[in-house]
Amino acid sequence: MKVIAFSLFFALFALSSAYDSENDFSTVTCGSSIKLKNRASGFRLHSHDVKWGSGSGQQSVTSTGSKDDPNSLWVVHAKHGDPMCPRGTPVKCGDTIRLMHSATRANLHSHLFRSPLSQQQEVSAFGVEGEGDTGDNWIVDCLNAQPGSNWDRKSAIRFRHADTRKYLHTHASHKFDRGNCGFTCPIIGQQEVTAFGQKNDDNVWAVAEGIIFPSLK
Repeated sequence: MKVIAFSLFFALFALSSAYDSENDFSTVTCGSSIKLKNRASGFRLHSHDVKWGSGSGQQSVTSTGSKDDPNSLWVVHAKHGDPMCPRGTPVKCGDTIRLMHSATRANLHSHLFRSPLSQQQEVSAFGVEGEGDTGDNWIVDCLNAQPGSNWDRKSAIRFRHADTRKYLHTHASHKFDRGNCGFTCPIIGQQEVTAFGQKNDDNVWAVAEGIIFPSLK
């Protein structure tokens, strides 16, 4: 039984090229657990149970250069206020979703607080067991696909915050170090993540690794 369970897990994990020709695994679906890589910096969207020392004081969200950190996994859910979408339901370009941090079960969130480094709009993780508010809602903007088509895991995308219309963003010039975060800072070397009003390469993302559940048909 353990061998079977491990084989199933391995088959779903890593988004390897073995599935490039499998349409069932090309679409991001509800329940999938994914890592999102920023086009410009190559850093992955990240969080852990460390609170912001300013702004909202909520759980911090950053980006990290490590590709192996399990704290960079986010689970795809239906938007706040909607019933839970069944696992394997395809996510469409233009859909509004939530991204729940796998380890802490808080949702990717934004609001009108200022971020600690750039003074842009703060991004945090918020809620208990995935329950939060409309600040957790993000619109999937696919760069090279029509609204209503499936979110392809290889596609470049932006996440537009539904409440404030700003884009999930990270920039290499806004990095935490001992000077701006202190000698015992747990996020040294990581980049600030914010919501930013203008479109550019710093707010373009793509799925890098994770577990994709096959699309329901």
